[in-house]
Amino acid sequence: MSQTRSKKISSYLGPFLKVLAKPQRKYFLIYLVGLVWLVKFRSIREIAAHFGGGNTDGLHHFLKNTAGVVTKLQEELQRFCQTMMEGLEDTLLILDDTLAPREGKRIEGLGLHHSAKGLQKGLCAVTAFLKAGALGFVFAIRGYCPRKVSEPGTFKSKVQLALEILNEAFLCFPRGLTVVMDTWYACAPILNPIQEAGWIFLAALKQNRYVYWNTVKIAVHLLAKRRLSYKRVRVSKKKRFWTASEIVWLPQVGRVKLFITRLGNEHRFFVTNRLDMTELEMARIYAQRFAIETFHKDIKQHLGFGEMFMRSWQGVQTHWTILGVAYNLVALSSKPRMKSFRQKIR
Repeated sequence: MSQTRSKKISSYLGPFLKVLAKPQRKYFLIYLVGLVWLVKFRSIREIAAHFGGGNTDGLHHFLKNTAGVVTKLQEELQRFCQTMMEGLEDTLLILDDTLAPREGKRIEGLGLHHSAKGLQKGLCAVTAFLKAGALGFVFAIRGYCPRKVSEPGTFKSKVQLALEILNEAFLCFPRGLTVVMDTWYACAPILNPIQEAGWIFLAALKQNRYVYWNTVKIAVHLLAKRRLSYKRVRVSKKKRFWTASEIVWLPQVGRVKLFITRLGNEHRFFVTNRLDMTELEMARIYAQRFAIETFHKDIKQHLGFGEMFMRSWQGVQTHWTILGVAYNLVALSSKPRMKSFRQKIR
């Protein structure tokens, strides 16, 4: 069993090592092992002390000066995802972003970002997660640098970063996937390319979003007050709610199917370009969006997503990229029945 696992790990890491120069391979492996092995305080010094012979400067230099290498590592990460997910049915690509709270002076890329706790200071990344049944792998982690602190001519919005990730996914999965996203990414620059590629989207809408319903322009929260035909949807033993659906025109996007879900006095709204999607299918697909929230929690608790003890923005990108390699390594080498990432990493 251990030999089989060793071969699987070697086969997985081989393509990443090939894009690195010989001196870089050592530091890449040192940092990778440090992220997985150390339980907490994964600083460069601690990783170097445990696995790199105390060579803190060499490890720091590797992280800070690998701009071209990071792109190649990201490409290999996506090739791995393509190999693992190719041919699987009902594969989802889930888009979101997450925050690493940080304080301090002269930290490159630092800014204020919206979070569940309101505006928070820190570093932010746009992420893409692939899910097919029990399989789940990170497809991309891209740092978002606010306009105020970006170098002139280098600023990219979260939507632009998400679109870059989508364009890369279009090349990897020509057969098409279903893209699931929350309200932040449910905009024409994201939804239209998905339609044009022949893919499916399922996105949450804000309650003040306008649609055309029977030629009437109306906000979706007002549409929910009209007399609609609701169906009872049961997602699990405990979770049931009522859902209505209508074919509407979403400005700048086109004909979509709008789902209005009702749980008590609370309404939520979702749209898809797959006009024959049923209420039950919608509920089951969107429920899987939570996988990316679990992914964010796992990389923060077990792989040190926010433990970046450096000021360099390039260093942060390298850290997040190797973290993505580490996450997929753990997901690949663990037993399928293990649900907890903590179990998998152990």
